[in-house]
Parts: sequence; C-alpha cells; structure tokens
Amino acid sequence: MEGDMMRGPCFRSALVAAAIGIAGFLCGPAASAQTAGTSPPASSMPALLPGDPRAIIDATRKRVAAGDLDGAARALAVYVAAHPEIVEPARYLGDLYYRQADFASAERIYLQVLRYHPDERATHDRLGGIYAAQDRIQDAVNEFTKSLPNPAGYGHLVDLHRRLGDLADFEFRYRRAADGNIDDAKAQYAYGVILVDEHRPAEAIPYLQQALSLTMTPQACSPLAALGSAYLDLGWTDKAVDVLEDCLARDRENYDSLVNLSAAYLGRQELVKAREVLDHANSLRPDGVEALINLGYLEDEENDWNKAVEYYLRAIAVDPFARDAYVDLGFDYDQHRLYPLAQAAYLKGLSVSPGDGRLHYLLGVIYVEQGKLDLARAEFERATKSNEPEISREAARRLAQI
Repeated sequence: MEGDMMRGPCFRSALVAAAIGIAGFLCGPAASAQTAGTSPPASSMPALLPGDPRAIIDATRKRVAAGDLDGAARALAVYVAAHPEIVEPARYLGDLYYRQADFASAERIYLQVLRYHPDERATHDRLGGIYAAQDRIQDAVNEFTKSLPNPAGYGHLVDLHRRLGDLADFEFRYRRAADGNIDDAKAQYAYGVILVDEHRPAEAIPYLQQALSLTMTPQACSPLAALGSAYLDLGWTDKAVDVLEDCLARDRENYDSLVNLSAAYLGRQELVKAREVLDHANSLRPDGVEALINLGYLEDEENDWNKAVEYYLRAIAVDPFARDAYVDLGFDYDQHRLYPLAQAAYLKGLSVSPGDGRLHYLLGVIYVEQGKLDLARAEFERATKSNEPEISREAARRLAQI
C-alpha cells in the first residue's frame, strides 16, 4: 500500500530516551474494561504503603497498563504526599500528570523533586518537557541544558533550537568541541547523539564509534544504544542487531535497547525473536508505549490486525501523546478501507502532536483516497516542512502529482 514507507516499528533514539516522550519516535477496546474515564473514586482505592520505591512504581505501571491512568495517578499522589523526598515515585507521578495533560500539577511535582535534589538530571529533562509543551521555549532550553549529559536532553535541545532558528549555532558549538578534543568521549558522544537527532546518522556514526572506543567498559551501553539507533535510521539492520545485542549483554534490562532490538528483528522478519524481546521489555515496563506499539506491529506482521489495533489503543490509553500509536492505528484502518476511522486517528494524533509531518502526510494520503484533493494538497504542503527528510521528499513528490 502506498504510504507503507511511512510506517514501521518504533525505535527509541536519544531524543526519546526520557519517559514522557515530548518529541516522539519513529515507527478494539483497551486491555482493561476499566478505562481512565471510569476509575473508582479516590476514597475507594487502597493507598500505597511505604516500601521499596521500585515496587511502588512497578505496581503503578501495571495499573496504568491496565487502563486506569487516573486511578494510578491518584493512588501514587497519596504515597508521594507522604514521601516527597523519594525521587522516583514523585518523578513518575509527574509523568502521569503529563500524560493527563495536567501540566500545572506535573510542573509542581517536578519542582518539588528539584527542591530536594537540585541536580537530578532526569527531572530537569521532564520539567523542560513541560515547558516545551507550553511553548515556554527559553525555560525549556534552560531545563534541558541542566539535564545534560542525559542523552534525551540533546535531542530536545535540537528540537528547540530548530524552533528558535539557531540550530546551526547550537550544533557548531558541539562540533567544535568534538573535533577539537578527539580523546574526549563525552564530547564525541554528545555530538554524535545530536547528529542522530538531526536525522544525520551517517555523520553521527564516526563520532559514536570514537566515543565507544574511548569508553569500552562493562557499563558502556549508552554509546552502543545510540549507535544502534543510527544504524536503524540508515536501515543497516544487521549492524544494529550486533551492537544492540552487545549492549544488552552488558545491561539486560536496558528498555530502550530492547525496543530498538525488537525493531531490528522486525525489520529482519525474525518474528519469534522480536516477540521474545518485546515480552521482556513489556514485563520490565508494562506501561511502555514503544513495546506496546511494536507488539501491535508484530501482530500486523502475523496478519492479526484486530489484535494489533488492540495494542495501539492500549498504547494510546497508557499515553495519549504516543504519536506512533496514531500512525499505526490509522494505517491499519486505511489498509482495511475504513477511511473515516483512519482520518479520525490521524486528526487525533495531530491534536496531541501539532505540525507532525508524518501525520500530515498520512492524512493527505487518506484525503487522496477519498477524492478530497484540496484537503490532500494542504496536508502534503504541511508535510514538506517535516524535519524527517524522507517524509519531506515524499510529500513534495505527492504534491507535484496533484
């Protein structure tokens, strides 16, 4: 089907390594009858008792994965109010508020974490995401800068400096640092990640390989993960598998690399291996939207589109900002000629990810298939401004054909 090139399994770049996914990534009823809109009242929910913070988060993730986002947030808020100094549960509560688009509450919780732990980089990254979502660009830049060398921060800064119009100056500072300090692993890694997030993977690879050569320790998973992203972006699936398997041999619970490896296996049509990796990723993070989306893609590959749709809807229930879930959901509806449903999926995706070139392109395809050429022309025009080069090129080609 035309448009298939615009769809694929999710893989996580450095840009989306943070839990709340400000910028997105490439790629029936919800699993539980209890949806976010029918959560029990807070008074009827058991409070989370003091204990291992990781166990608290795991229990909350399972509740979110079951479709009870609102109830999970309310229960976790009770725990966080009693234990405000513990980072991980509070930060995850902020993430849940973000998914509910309650930016004021998310900001309040993240600021609370930072009062106790001013140098908590992952929380600075989350707070930057809140400010970016509200178009508080300079505040967002400040927070993402404080999150460095958190790899997600580099990608978010690429996006913001593109919006500010000074991306070339931002990139130049990091290129000068990398080229002037070839033995500085952090400088090589930082510039390599920036290039990956600019969709320039071929240029990124030498810098990431140099960073890897300088950091060959048992814990050196980050440069391997970034290198895997670059290889996937180029379609070099075999190389991606090699480095991602190496990464996971060092860190078996690296969720990002599990997702990326599943995408590589899906690309090689190794569906049994893909399912094994995705089941492990899903067990580690039941509310991880990337694993849910790739499980849906896997079901599509095995010709069970109804089950695939269930996974995409679960991903949206878990995180309404999951752009790729709308992409794949709309694609399945389009493939089965359910054009109004496909159109609705893409429009909903654009409501949570305004200006997204991939969604504009796919919506244009739907309009062409329905004979709505004026609407299609407008969508392809918007898609030509995408920061994903292949989408921009294809949109321009389709625009010329109308």
